[in-house]
Amino acid sequence: MEQQTKSDLVRSKKRRISWVVNSILLIGFLGTLFYGLAVYAFGTEQARSSSEGRMLAQRPEASAETILDGTYMEQFEKSANDQVFERYFWIETQAWVQRNVLQQQMNNGVISIDGVLYAPAPRASRYSSLGVFFKDFKKEMDEAGISYYFASAPSKPVYATRQNLFPPYIESADGANRGQLHERIEEAGIPLIDLEDTLGDKPGKEIYFKTDHHWRPEGAFLAYGQIMEALKEEFPDAPVLTMDDMEQKSVDGPFYGSHAREISMPYVESPDTFTYLEPKGGVTTTVCHNGDEDCGHSVLDKDVLKNPKKFTNYYNLFMGDNYAQAKIEQTDPKNDYHILVLKDSYANPVLGYLGESFGTVSALDVRYFDDYDVSISDYAKENDVDAVVFVHNDRITGLGSMYRAGL
Repeated sequence: MEQQTKSDLVRSKKRRISWVVNSILLIGFLGTLFYGLAVYAFGTEQARSSSEGRMLAQRPEASAETILDGTYMEQFEKSANDQVFERYFWIETQAWVQRNVLQQQMNNGVISIDGVLYAPAPRASRYSSLGVFFKDFKKEMDEAGISYYFASAPSKPVYATRQNLFPPYIESADGANRGQLHERIEEAGIPLIDLEDTLGDKPGKEIYFKTDHHWRPEGAFLAYGQIMEALKEEFPDAPVLTMDDMEQKSVDGPFYGSHAREISMPYVESPDTFTYLEPKGGVTTTVCHNGDEDCGHSVLDKDVLKNPKKFTNYYNLFMGDNYAQAKIEQTDPKNDYHILVLKDSYANPVLGYLGESFGTVSALDVRYFDDYDVSISDYAKENDVDAVVFVHNDRITGLGSMYRAGL
């Protein structure tokens, strides 16, 4: 009887403890939920996520039309996801659990290997649309008497593929995709400048950032040298920068690049040190953005360096950002050559180097043509362009339709 009384007391005590714990959990959950709802309803919305490098969806205004056609709920759902209370905390917590509890190497399509982040492409691409564009482009340039070249930079996953860095369970089509792209270029009869010839044997840490998908400016400078070597027959008197002409500078503070933002910080073992190259005598060019109304810029936009926040995108130092059209002109022209570069963001540091070699360097980026009315062929003809040089990394499968529309 006495033993039974002790057992009842123990059970009663456990029930009280359990009730207290459950009550604390319930109150904590409901408090967090209602506080989050109150913050969402009455708090200040964030316009941009610095950690993700993108604009956040904003709360929509209701109207009879948007409610009836369903767009209000679609926009509301997006804004609710983007404006959730302590969103960054929950993203980082989930990533921490995936990395440290579930032992997952990959998150959000990015994998961490020996402290370096890669985003392998799991699907094959045939670049069919680009193949059609290349042939049409070549015909236009031949009729105008303008020469052309394609400088193909190996993307970071291609380097990892060549070095057999990916574990067996990771599917990467990057090497095969690069081969497909080069086939389309050569089928169209466009001279290929394969920058892997110069960069392929260099240590990856000298060519690519650890936490970003771009190449380092030192890798871009080696690529610039190979491009100039390919152009020297047509432009023999264009001066070529060497490393002796350049000064390497470093940015104070850490650099967390695009892959760090994608995979989340629990996967990042250490940040990059952001470096850039500047001619020892300073740059000799000025830049206009999207026409002649917005001029006086530098190929090195050092205003970016004045905002040393955790997720500052220091890569925007090169050209300030991406623009539909940019024109780089030497203040005291060394020659009257005009080179047109068709580009993605890999080209941005290269543009500054090319600007020191040619009197005028124009750049067109078809990804931004929606906001800028321009035709590639018309621009080349109307501006007396001497040569067109594509400067791209090999992951451009989605640009085929954009190029065809912009020709």
